[in-house]
Parts: sequence; structure tokens; C-alpha cells
Amino acid sequence: MKEELYTIPVNEALEQDGECLFCTLNKKLEADILNYILGPSYMEEDIRGETDKLGFCKKHYEQMYGEQNRLGVALMTSTHLKHVREELKSLLDREAAQKPAKKGLFKKADEGGSPAQEYLAGLEGSCYACNRMESRMKSYIGTFFHLWKKEPEFIEKIKNSKGFCLEHLEMLLREGKNRLSDAAYAEFLSIIAPLEMKQLDALQEDVDWFIRKFDYRFKDEPWKNSKDALPRAIQRLAAIEVED
Repeated sequence: MKEELYTIPVNEALEQDGECLFCTLNKKLEADILNYILGPSYMEEDIRGETDKLGFCKKHYEQMYGEQNRLGVALMTSTHLKHVREELKSLLDREAAQKPAKKGLFKKADEGGSPAQEYLAGLEGSCYACNRMESRMKSYIGTFFHLWKKEPEFIEKIKNSKGFCLEHLEMLLREGKNRLSDAAYAEFLSIIAPLEMKQLDALQEDVDWFIRKFDYRFKDEPWKNSKDALPRAIQRLAAIEVED
């Protein structure tokens, strides 16, 4: 299978034989993006302009704070804080200057919040790192279907993989419907569905055996493949990795 530069990350992630190809891609992508953010990029004007406006979500603030580059985090936080202060002051000043509107006995059900409230609500879901990850993941999805259409060896690799977590399975089914013809999608489904059910059946068996091992009657029985069954099941169901 001939590799192009843009296909390498997908193939490398597949070779790791993880619980889900896209979870593996997502984990490396997140680490790369955070390293990029905390590297020299935070001194670049265009990057700082975006981070000033968007900020970061709770998860990525926590991850960045856990790294050693506290100066980089502080610099980005300082200018983002300045941006938020200026925006919020303008909105609050404007709201305070408005005359109260006359209201009837009941407030209209469809009446929206104030501009300041809406701005603050928007900040809760705003994250520079998440935006970059979403953009890159879209390109990985495109690469996946490009390889699926063009490279029979890639399909064989998928057949021999562990399938996908439920979140990314849903994504693949949705994208497959959009990117493949009806006939090609039917063939895609004929490969993906048995693969996924086989993995789910095996996982169910492992989790059930893990539970059984807590019964004193089975304490001397071998663990089989069940020792890490619980974190594998959580990743399969919720697309997150938990510490064992």
C-alpha cells in the first residue's frame, strides 16, 4: 500500500491495534496540539489572536496547567483575560445604560438572555484546542474513506482491527452514508457491522468474566482476557480512556 504524507497518521494509528482507530488518532492529535500551543506558537500573533478570542475548555485548561510551561499558559491566559474583560465590560455597560422595558404579568417564553449572558454562555463552549482537533479529525475521516475506496489492503487492516468505540462508529456510519454510494455503503456495512459485533461480544464475555472473578468460587480460575476488560469497555462505550 503506497503511503502519502496525509495517510501516514491513519496507518500508524491502525498499526497500534488500539480499542478504536479514531480514539488512538484523537489521543495523539490532542497531545500534538497542546505541545504546539505551549511551544513557540504562543508567541505568534495570529495564534494568540485566536486564543485571546476563544480561550480553552475546562479539560484543556487543566491539561495545559499540568504541563511544565506555566509561563506559556500565563501569557495566553493574560491576553485572553484582557479580551474577555473588554468584551464583557462593553456589554455590561451597554445593558446598564438601557432603560428597563415594561413587562406584562408574564415574561414571554421565547425572550432571550441579555447580550452579556449570551456572550458568557458562548465562552463555556469555546476552545481553541477543541476547534483545531475537530478540524484535523475531519481530515482524518476524509483520509479513512479515501483509503477505504482506493486501497484493498487498508480494508483488510480494518477487518483485522478491534473496530471502533460507539461514538466513532456512529461517526463512520453517518459519514459513510454521505461519502459512499448506496452499493458501496452496503458493502462497507457488511464489513463494519460483523467486526463491531464480534468485538462487542468478546468484550461482553470479558467483562462478565471479570465480574465472576469476584465470586470466591472462581478466585482460583485464570483471568483470561478480563483483567483490563473494564477500562476497555468504558472506552468502547464512552470514547474515553480511564486509568487502570
